[in-house]
Amino acid sequence: MVSTRFEFGSLDMGSESQVVGNCTVSAAGTGMSVPGAKTDLRKLRVLIAIVSFGEKNIQFLKQIIRDYQVMQPDADVIVFSDKPKNLGDKVKVVAGLPAQNPWSLPFAHKAFFAENMERYDLFIYSEDDIGVTEANVQAFLDVTPRLEAEEIAGYLRYEIGPDGTKFLPDVHDSFYWKPESVRQRGTCKIAEFTNEHAGFYILTQAQLRRAIASGGFLQEPHEGRYGLPETAATDPYTSCGFRKVICISALDDFLVHHMSNRYAGQVGLMFDSFKDQVNTLMDIHAGTHPASTLCTEESKFLHCKWSKSHYEKPSDEVLNLVTEDAKTVLSIGCGWGATESQLKQRGAAVTALPLDSVIGASAARLGIEMVYGTLEEGLAKLKGRRFDCVLISNLLHLQPTPEFILEQCAQFITEGGTMVVVGPNFKRLPVLIRRVLGRGDYRKLRCFDQSGISTCGPGSLAKYFRRAGLHLDVVKWWHEPTVKWWHNAGEQTNWAKYKQHLGWLTAENWVIRAKR
Repeated sequence: MVSTRFEFGSLDMGSESQVVGNCTVSAAGTGMSVPGAKTDLRKLRVLIAIVSFGEKNIQFLKQIIRDYQVMQPDADVIVFSDKPKNLGDKVKVVAGLPAQNPWSLPFAHKAFFAENMERYDLFIYSEDDIGVTEANVQAFLDVTPRLEAEEIAGYLRYEIGPDGTKFLPDVHDSFYWKPESVRQRGTCKIAEFTNEHAGFYILTQAQLRRAIASGGFLQEPHEGRYGLPETAATDPYTSCGFRKVICISALDDFLVHHMSNRYAGQVGLMFDSFKDQVNTLMDIHAGTHPASTLCTEESKFLHCKWSKSHYEKPSDEVLNLVTEDAKTVLSIGCGWGATESQLKQRGAAVTALPLDSVIGASAARLGIEMVYGTLEEGLAKLKGRRFDCVLISNLLHLQPTPEFILEQCAQFITEGGTMVVVGPNFKRLPVLIRRVLGRGDYRKLRCFDQSGISTCGPGSLAKYFRRAGLHLDVVKWWHEPTVKWWHNAGEQTNWAKYKQHLGWLTAENWVIRAKR
């Protein structure tokens, strides 16, 4: 007879199987026995920690608490706040910061989880504007027994714009799906997305025990790949030996609502485009689409600064350097294809080596010819072909030998053709000062192994252009035209114009055109 009580057992990495609820799962994740009915959330001992700074999200916070109390009336809800809040008799409020920095508040829940580990079966962490449904929690309970020991089922946030359009705010800049990560777990297909932050996570007692034992969970407030609040919400995945996986075959159940909708239409990808990426992952799993990644595209710098964006917006500064008579263009490190699409609309036939085979499929839908594979494989496949222009945008500085890649790509340029290269300016005054003073991560810029960055620029690359049989035609210093959501558009535009007058001393980027 199977007990109706859902108890989480400890995780013994040395044994052949682990007990998670009523399911027995082999250590390799290949065998599973489910002798009981679906786990009843209401029979679990649940601890919910919500972090809430200030009063801005107080209405969201109250709604979230009500929703949790409906789905699990016996759950214990703890709110960690910078100051006392009156949230009713059933909600405990713990006021105070774990460190002087107010952004450290999200770390306050970790010690509380550890102190109460034996008292609860399920541990939920949330920011105060994350709307979660019972279906979201139930999906975690259903999938977890099917996962391997180092995998944790995770979530992505969605937002709703004023016109009802759905957006994924966590899908932006340098974050992407890992094409090679698609796997089958029971009836669920999973994949890994490189942005682990969702302001929300769930752990079983066994997972929390392992996270604490790893030494990575109970750390002092710190930051690295992410800022302080994001690090607090992602440490279980990034510091404790686990990997966050998304169940793409039941995606809706692993989307939680970022109730403030603060980024909708400004940061993130529209849901329809995101679904296309998920469909590509399904094709990879089915064997009808390749799984490939071009090269290293993320820096080791604080907050991954200067990493390659998968969602670069077309820039006139770059497009204007691709001559109108360029009828064939090769793009090295193509993302979602916005720039390449502009070139195609001008009449050019565009071929691209995409950053990976998922984002490449997005560009292929715009009519761009894709050559999938690693950088070495892609260049080999192109052997013998020639192009009027080769475009390399914000990629060379992330490679250990940018000069070698430049010389390799130069072989594809026709006589009279050009190469257009874009990169960040590591000689701009604020960066130079921090480098000289050895401030924070800026001291790492002296070493590629530590920073993941080669501080190349027009000056250092000039001799390699000459060696490749090219001569510099144009060198320009420029600034990203993107208006950040937290800035006043008019003020940012004026500041950009002011900076432009100071040239390379303040320019954020450079662009080179070299001619054969």
